[in-house]
Amino acid sequence: MSKMNQIHAFAVKWCDKFRDQTVRYIDLVDHYMADDCEALGFVMDCGKAFERRYGDAVSNATALDKVIGEIEDISLLGSAIYSRWRYFNHWAYSAEEILEPQNRRWFILALSRLAVLTGEKRFIFSGQPKQLRIVSNRSGFGPRPDPGSEVEQRMTITWDGRVFFSAYSFEGPPDRYKKTRMQRFRMEQAAAQEILGAVSTCFSEEYEEHFATDIGNWTMELTNTEGVVYKFRGSLHADFAINGTDLSDLIRGELGMEDLYVFDGNPNRVDRVTVDYHRVTRAKPDISVSAETEYAAWDYTEQLVVDRESHTIAHIQNIGAGCTVSRKLCAEEGVENLLDALDSEVLFGAVEGNPDDVVDDPLETRDYTITVDVKHGPQRIIHGTYDKKSLPERWGDFAESILEFIRFYGFGEILDPAVYGKAKRRAGDYMYCSVEFENSGKRYHYVSDDDGIKVGDHVVVPVGKDNHQSVGRVTEVGFYPENEAPFPLKKTKHIIDKIIAPEAGFDFDIG
Repeated sequence: MSKMNQIHAFAVKWCDKFRDQTVRYIDLVDHYMADDCEALGFVMDCGKAFERRYGDAVSNATALDKVIGEIEDISLLGSAIYSRWRYFNHWAYSAEEILEPQNRRWFILALSRLAVLTGEKRFIFSGQPKQLRIVSNRSGFGPRPDPGSEVEQRMTITWDGRVFFSAYSFEGPPDRYKKTRMQRFRMEQAAAQEILGAVSTCFSEEYEEHFATDIGNWTMELTNTEGVVYKFRGSLHADFAINGTDLSDLIRGELGMEDLYVFDGNPNRVDRVTVDYHRVTRAKPDISVSAETEYAAWDYTEQLVVDRESHTIAHIQNIGAGCTVSRKLCAEEGVENLLDALDSEVLFGAVEGNPDDVVDDPLETRDYTITVDVKHGPQRIIHGTYDKKSLPERWGDFAESILEFIRFYGFGEILDPAVYGKAKRRAGDYMYCSVEFENSGKRYHYVSDDDGIKVGDHVVVPVGKDNHQSVGRVTEVGFYPENEAPFPLKKTKHIIDKIIAPEAGFDFDIG
């Protein structure tokens, strides 16, 4: 076995161990992992080389997650894994800490990346497919599944149409899995060949393993007519497609088994949410406009559509005759992630309803209709009056997430006075910022050496006679020559740094 194959096998083996729901801490901190690292030539340097390049990522899973896609050095990553393991084996207060979610997540991220680096371009199917075997497991490394819940499915399909399927529930140690159902049948040979043909075509091109730490995983063995077995693996959120057809959906459809996990875990994802809002307001018209009309009606509608297929959020206002406002935001990953965050099972929960003694406004009505389209299952339609008691209980969360998403993209720069009202800095100008502190409401001038600071930013500044550091918000920015500065340059302190936002609970103190 080549060195690259050995490293890949190491990464896959230990990644599976760290994902294992029932693994014992002693199985992770015993000498076996060190033996493997030594054999592969990884160096235990306490992570110093990795830390010099990636900082806190040497031990912090959140920091590692931000840079993991940038890491290309196999030896550096392997040595970081070895060093991190050594910490729990030798220096940690308790070796059992290696089982804590944030620590397991670090190892899974690092080992998964190592598997990707050593497996790239190796997993390319060749030949004619004869047999397909997929094992899909929905359990991640976090909390254990409830006893009795189905967590794993194993499926084999042969070229001549034979199908073998079994499902397993989680029973906890020592008997982790228990077979709960099994099927053996024959399908049309043409359908079986369509499945194997589609899968082999998909995996005949360059394939990278993609791992996530909080969901399940799948493994696949694809055997050709010469008996060569090709192995593939990844996290249970893959969206492989052939000629526009989702591979998991194709397999489910041809087998007539809609509950198969396959490659994507069979999520009942939300594909589209449509919200229609209708308000009718009646008012007595000006007598000079119409003496014969008792009431004039303002018929106003809005529609909001969040659509996965087009990757768009559309918002349309019909304000009145001849007046329509339409906005459309297209963000491929953004809209998809927004919909993925919605749980189709609990989205828009129960409607409490208004009590019988509510007082309706006779001159105004507000109604809504919410239409939810999901990948599996029937369309869901909710309608009622647009008020707190008649809206679904989770409506506020949904509305807030959409509003926050739209605000993130804003209205651009053309109409922004902070952009068109900013003069270019002259060579001899100094940048003065007016900084306000929350606990006093007072504003003070500071000089900035960072042209990127703008109104609304939070900054760290020296305050008081002892120049202790505090946080304030920039309320005004201007450029001035020294003789026109709002405060004498020699007496003006400099901004130390800009921060994204003040820490929760930070005391805005000016001493």
